Amino acid sequence: MRAFTLRMLVAVAVVGVALPFVSFSQSKKDPKKAAPITDDAQKLLAERERKAGPTSPGLDPAFLVLPRPAERSTVAKQLLTDEVRGMTAQALEYLAKAQESDGGWSDSQFNSNTGVTALCVLAFMAEGSRPRMGRYGRQIDRGLEFLLKNAQTSGVIVGKGANPYGPGYEHALSTLALLLAYGDMPWRPETKDVLSRAVQILLRSQHLDGGWRYQMSREGLSDMSVTANVLWVLRFAKKAGFTVPREAIDKGVKFVEQCAMPDGHFRYRTFGLQAAPSLGGTGIIALSNNGDLNHPLITPARDKIAYEYQRYTVADLCEQRYIVFGCFYASLAMYSCGDAFFVPWFTKAVQVLKALQRKDGEYPDQTGNTTYTTAMAAITLQAPLGYLPLYER
Repeated sequence: MRAFTLRMLVAVAVVGVALPFVSFSQSKKDPKKAAPITDDAQKLLAERERKAGPTSPGLDPAFLVLPRPAERSTVAKQLLTDEVRGMTAQALEYLAKAQESDGGWSDSQFNSNTGVTALCVLAFMAEGSRPRMGRYGRQIDRGLEFLLKNAQTSGVIVGKGANPYGPGYEHALSTLALLLAYGDMPWRPETKDVLSRAVQILLRSQHLDGGWRYQMSREGLSDMSVTANVLWVLRFAKKAGFTVPREAIDKGVKFVEQCAMPDGHFRYRTFGLQAAPSLGGTGIIALSNNGDLNHPLITPARDKIAYEYQRYTVADLCEQRYIVFGCFYASLAMYSCGDAFFVPWFTKAVQVLKALQRKDGEYPDQTGNTTYTTAMAAITLQAPLGYLPLYER
């Protein structure tokens, strides 16, 4: 009993759940006297938390408690129109049909790929399904089994269709998908050991410049994209109870800061002279995941994304390289910045995704891939639901 009580207290402190104060001695005598918090009281508490800003029960930024909203949001109902739901349903059905007999997914360039599989799993989880539960529960379970079977003794989660440049993306995305399903698979006890080794290989492969790249090695120079993904994964790993040194996060964030440009863009490498629009979202994710929502680089990056989606036409945006990739990461970044930024961005993004979607529900990239892009598009379209923990505020 004492152990259970302690766990409950820790859960409340970490997650930031607001419970009404109830005197246990009083509730035993007359439960009706334990009055619920009124709407006015809820608004007052929300206002106090807003003024105080984000807080943390400790020094680790993985556990960040954000102010509660004063009002219940109706944005999801507003944004999830019949058109958006139809586009999403088509994309998910395309992915469901594309799953292979071993539980994994392939793409034109990436045969039997763990990274592509992880994104498909996340797309179904964004719909609300969980392993063996919900409309796509079976597909999720088989996809996760594929990831576990492709966990190497070294700790790297990679299949036979790995990226020729290295498994950095595949490993990070696979680790992320397993982390988000970790508590829902008691029938797969091996998941804990797989995740432990997966996190450790990420920590051991951090480059001397503070970032990560395709190869799981300490040698070489890092890039912004893989680094942002790894920092994202490490935060979720920390929240799931795995050991992640603060020094590793700090070094990674410093690398991201070195890639930033004054106009809000981020360079792919620290020595690059040009920046890619698709990296703006990854930059915001990397910086906010460090627990500093007021980082001075977040505002210009956010404003740059908002400006470009407002300035360019749908046709112009569709012509951008890796537009679905960039749209996916922009959705994560703009969602974290609040409805004032997310709603207008999402409205324009839906127009872009509508123009890109093919008749069978898939989304192509410029090199002929359709699976990973369709998964990213499906996750983006379902962002207003807030079911996937990737979307945080």
